[in-house]
Amino acid sequence: IPLTPLGSVPNFLAKMHAILSTPEHSDIIKWMPHGRSWIVTNPREFEAKVIPLYFQHSKFSAFIRLANQWGFRRILKKGDDHNSYYHEYFLRGLPHLCKNVKNFRGSKKNVIASCHEPDLYEISKLCPLPETNQN
Repeated sequence: IPLTPLGSVPNFLAKMHAILSTPEHSDIIKWMPHGRSWIVTNPREFEAKVIPLYFQHSKFSAFIRLANQWGFRRILKKGDDHNSYYHEYFLRGLPHLCKNVKNFRGSKKNVIASCHEPDLYEISKLCPLPETNQN
Protein backbone atom coordinates (compact mmCIF):
# COMPACT_ATOMS: atom_id res chain seq x y z
CA ILE A 1 0.00 0.00 0.00
CA PRO A 2 1.62 3.27 -1.06
CA LEU A 3 1.91 6.07 1.50
CA THR A 4 0.75 8.59 -1.08
CA PRO A 5 -2.15 8.06 -3.51
CA LEU A 6 -1.21 8.05 -7.18
CA GLY A 7 -1.21 11.53 -8.67
CA SER A 8 -0.75 13.38 -5.40
CA VAL A 9 2.29 14.99 -3.82
CA PRO A 10 3.98 12.79 -1.18
CA ASN A 11 3.43 14.03 2.34
CA PHE A 12 6.16 14.69 4.86
CA LEU A 13 6.14 11.12 6.17
CA ALA A 14 6.51 9.57 2.72
CA LYS A 15 9.35 11.97 1.94
CA MET A 16 11.05 11.10 5.24
CA HIS A 17 10.90 7.37 4.51
CA ALA A 18 12.37 8.09 1.06
CA ILE A 19 15.16 10.26 2.50
CA LEU A 20 16.05 7.74 5.19
CA SER A 21 16.09 4.85 2.72
CA THR A 22 18.50 6.64 0.35
CA PRO A 23 22.06 5.42 1.07
CA GLU A 24 23.58 8.61 -0.40
CA HIS A 25 22.07 10.59 2.51
CA SER A 26 23.20 8.27 5.31
CA ASP A 27 26.19 10.43 6.29
CA ILE A 28 23.80 13.42 6.69
CA ILE A 29 20.59 11.88 8.09
CA LYS A 30 20.07 8.33 9.27
CA TRP A 31 17.95 5.95 11.27
CA MET A 32 19.23 5.22 14.75
CA PRO A 33 20.33 1.56 15.07
CA HIS A 34 17.03 0.48 16.68
CA GLY A 35 15.01 2.01 13.78
CA ARG A 36 12.64 3.93 16.07
CA SER A 37 14.13 7.40 15.61
CA TRP A 38 16.25 9.34 13.14
CA ILE A 39 18.91 12.00 13.46
CA VAL A 40 20.33 14.71 11.23
CA THR A 41 24.07 14.34 11.77
CA ASN A 42 25.07 17.26 9.57
CA PRO A 43 22.41 20.03 9.51
CA ARG A 44 24.32 22.27 7.08
CA GLU A 45 24.75 19.49 4.53
CA PHE A 46 21.13 18.45 5.07
CA GLU A 47 19.99 22.01 4.38
CA ALA A 48 22.17 22.32 1.27
CA LYS A 49 21.89 18.85 -0.29
CA VAL A 50 18.80 17.02 0.95
CA ILE A 51 16.02 19.49 1.80
CA PRO A 52 15.95 21.10 -1.70
CA LEU A 53 15.50 17.67 -3.32
CA TYR A 54 12.34 16.89 -1.38
CA PHE A 55 10.79 20.15 -0.19
CA GLN A 56 9.87 23.56 -1.62
CA HIS A 57 12.18 25.31 0.84
CA SER A 58 15.79 24.88 1.92
CA LYS A 59 15.73 25.93 5.57
CA PHE A 60 16.56 23.48 8.35
CA SER A 61 14.32 25.42 10.76
CA ALA A 62 11.33 25.02 8.41
CA PHE A 63 12.07 21.29 8.14
CA ILE A 64 12.08 20.94 11.94
CA ARG A 65 8.81 22.89 12.14
CA LEU A 66 7.29 20.39 9.70
CA ALA A 67 8.58 17.47 11.78
CA ASN A 68 6.99 19.03 14.88
CA GLN A 69 3.68 19.55 13.03
CA TRP A 70 3.64 15.84 12.22
CA GLY A 71 4.12 14.95 15.89
CA PHE A 72 7.82 14.10 15.95
CA ARG A 73 9.55 14.71 19.27
CA ARG A 74 13.21 15.38 19.83
CA ILE A 75 14.94 13.33 22.50
CA LEU A 76 16.60 15.74 24.89
CA LYS A 77 18.04 13.41 27.51
CA LYS A 78 21.71 12.55 27.19
CA GLY A 79 22.51 9.19 25.68
CA ASP A 80 22.76 7.46 22.34
CA ASP A 81 19.45 8.92 21.11
CA HIS A 82 20.19 12.54 22.13
CA ASN A 83 18.84 14.97 19.48
CA SER A 84 17.17 12.23 17.46
CA TYR A 85 13.47 12.52 16.53
CA TYR A 86 10.83 9.87 17.07
CA HIS A 87 7.15 9.19 16.52
CA GLU A 88 5.46 6.04 17.74
CA TYR A 89 4.11 5.30 14.23
CA PHE A 90 7.24 6.23 12.25
CA LEU A 91 9.39 3.11 12.29
CA ARG A 92 12.05 1.77 9.93
CA GLY A 93 10.64 -0.91 7.65
CA LEU A 94 7.01 -0.25 8.63
CA PRO A 95 5.87 2.71 6.49
CA HIS A 96 2.25 1.51 6.51
CA LEU A 97 1.99 2.63 10.16
CA CYS A 98 2.21 6.25 8.95
CA LYS A 99 -1.49 6.01 8.07
CA ASN A 100 -2.08 6.48 11.83
CA VAL A 101 -0.19 9.81 11.99
CA LYS A 102 -2.09 13.09 12.01
CA ASN A 103 -0.75 16.51 11.03
CA PHE A 104 -1.14 18.97 13.91
CA ARG A 105 -0.56 22.15 11.90
CA GLY A 106 -1.09 25.19 14.07
CA SER A 107 -1.43 23.33 17.36
CA LYS A 108 0.89 23.92 20.28
CA LYS A 109 4.03 21.84 20.62
CA ASN A 110 3.56 19.11 23.21
CA VAL A 111 6.75 19.01 25.28
CA ILE A 112 7.69 15.97 27.36
CA ALA A 113 10.13 16.21 30.24
CA SER A 114 13.31 14.31 29.41
CA CYS A 115 12.79 12.06 32.43
CA HIS A 116 9.62 10.75 30.69
CA GLU A 117 11.17 10.20 27.26
CA PRO A 118 11.10 6.59 26.04
CA ASP A 119 14.16 4.36 26.08
CA LEU A 120 13.99 3.29 22.44
CA TYR A 121 16.82 0.75 22.82
CA GLU A 122 14.94 -0.97 25.67
CA ILE A 123 11.70 -0.95 23.66
CA SER A 124 13.57 -2.53 20.74
CA LYS A 125 14.82 -5.34 22.97
CA LEU A 126 11.23 -6.13 23.94
CA CYS A 127 9.69 -5.54 20.48
CA PRO A 128 12.33 -5.67 17.73
CA LEU A 129 11.58 -4.20 14.33
CA PRO A 130 11.94 -6.24 11.12
CA GLU A 131 15.51 -6.56 9.90
CA THR A 132 16.51 -4.27 7.01
CA ASN A 133 19.68 -3.51 5.09
CA GLN A 134 19.49 0.17 6.04
CA ASN A 135 21.42 2.14 8.65
